[in-house]
Amino acid sequence: MFEIKKEVLATHEALLTVTVEEEAVKGAMQKTARALSQKYNIPGFRRGKAPYAKVVQYVGEGALLQEAADALLEEIYPQILEQAEVNPYGPGELQKIDPDPLTFTIRVPLVPEVELGDYRNLGLDWQDVAVTDAEVATVLEQVREEHAILVALERPAEYGDEVHIDVRGMVDKDVIVDENDIEVVLKEDAVFVAPGFAEALIGMSTDEEKSFTVVFPETFGEEDLRGEEGKFDVKIVGVYERVLPDLDDALASTVGPFETLEDLKQDIHTRMLESRQQQAQELYRDDLTSILVAQSDVHYPPAMVEDTLDDMLKDMGTRIQREQHMSLEDAVQLQGLTMEQFREQMKPQAEKQVKRSLALGEFAEAQGITVSDDEVAQEYHNFLTAMGQAHRIDSTPLPMDSPLGRNLRLGLLSRKTLEHLEQIGRGEIDPHAVAKAQAAMKEEAPETPEIVAAGEAVELEAAPVVEASPEEDAPQA
Repeated sequence: MFEIKKEVLATHEALLTVTVEEEAVKGAMQKTARALSQKYNIPGFRRGKAPYAKVVQYVGEGALLQEAADALLEEIYPQILEQAEVNPYGPGELQKIDPDPLTFTIRVPLVPEVELGDYRNLGLDWQDVAVTDAEVATVLEQVREEHAILVALERPAEYGDEVHIDVRGMVDKDVIVDENDIEVVLKEDAVFVAPGFAEALIGMSTDEEKSFTVVFPETFGEEDLRGEEGKFDVKIVGVYERVLPDLDDALASTVGPFETLEDLKQDIHTRMLESRQQQAQELYRDDLTSILVAQSDVHYPPAMVEDTLDDMLKDMGTRIQREQHMSLEDAVQLQGLTMEQFREQMKPQAEKQVKRSLALGEFAEAQGITVSDDEVAQEYHNFLTAMGQAHRIDSTPLPMDSPLGRNLRLGLLSRKTLEHLEQIGRGEIDPHAVAKAQAAMKEEAPETPEIVAAGEAVELEAAPVVEASPEEDAPQA
C-alpha cells in the first residue's frame, strides 16, 4: 500500500517519507466521495446517491484529495510506525503532503535511549560535617539580640542603640520611601540603606529632625538606584538602649521548652548538624548524579524537553499564585520578559532535568530498584499522619493508579534510587553483585512482576516515557 523512507535525525526524531500507492489513493478518494455525498446536498441527487464524478465536480478534486489523504493517514499511521520500526515518544507531526504521487512527510519523536557509563565503579569522597562550639555561641548571641529589652533614653543616640524614625526619601523628584516608626539598630559595621545613613543619626535626640544625602552603592538591590544620590528627611521618634538578656536557664525557658541553657545549646547543635548533614547529602547525591549523567549517552527528542517545560511552568504558576497571589504571566512581566523569553531561559534547566531523569531511571532499572504496593500504602499512611488525618487511613484506601498513588510511587522511587546511588558512591554496596542478582531474577521470573519498574521516570519533574497507543499516535497536521 505504501513505501517508506526513514531518516533518524540528530534530534532523536525519525523523518518518515511515506509514498502511497496509486490504487490505495483511488480507493481512499472513492470512500471519501461516498461520505461527502451523504454529508452535502448535491443538486439533482438524493443524499448518498451522487456518483463519484458529481462529487468531484461539487467539492473540487483538490479538496477531495486533501480530505481523502487526511482520512487515509489516520487509518494507516499505526501501520506506518510498525513498518518503519519506529517506537514513538509521542504524536508525530505532519510536515507536508505532496499530491502526485501522494506522499506524507512525518516527523516522529522517538522514545529516549540511555546507555549508562561505568556506574559500577562510581565513587566519590564523602566529607563529614560538624558544628563547632563557636558556631553555637554565634546563634546564642542572635537569640539574645532577638530577646533584647528596649529601655527609653533621654540622651542622644550612640552606636549600639536602637532608634525609631519617621523617614521620607527622594531621588530627584521621585519619592522612594515614606514610612513612620522604622526601627534601626545603629552599628558601625552594618550598612542601613546606604553608607553614611546610620552615621547621620548618631547624636540625634528624640523629636529632633534632620535632612541629609547619601549615595546608593553599586551593590544596592534596586538597579535603578545604584550610584544615585538620595535626600532623606528624618525625625527621631525615640532612642532606646538594647539590653541583652543573660545567657542563662531563664533565657532558655523563654525561647522554648528548655529547662536549662545546656538543653538550648544541645538543641541548637542538633538542628544545625541535621541541617548541614541534609545539605551535604543533597550536594553529594547531586554530584554523583552529575557524574552519572556525564558518563552516560542520553538521547531524547525536543518534545520531551517541551513537555518537561510545560510541567515546570505549571508547577511554578501554582506556587506563585499560592504565595504571591498573582499569575505566572504577571510575575514574568514584572521582570520585563515575555513568556516566550522566560520559557527560553528555563529551557537549560528543563534539559538538565530530562537528562537526570533518564539516566537515573536507567540506573534504577539496571540495579533492580522498584517500589511495591505495600511501600506505597505505607507512604500514604505517613502522608495522612503528617497531615493530621490518620483517622482516614482505614476508611479511605488509596487507589494505586490514582494521581496521588502515582506521585507517591514516583517519590519513593526517586528517594530509593538516590539512596542506592549514594551507597555505591560511598562504597557501602557492590553494584556488580546487585546487577548479577538482578539478571538472575529476570531469567528465573520473566513474567511481569507486581511492582512497577523504575525505567519510566525517576524525577517527578520529567515526563514519563510511555509508548502511545495507535489512537494517540495519529500525527498532528
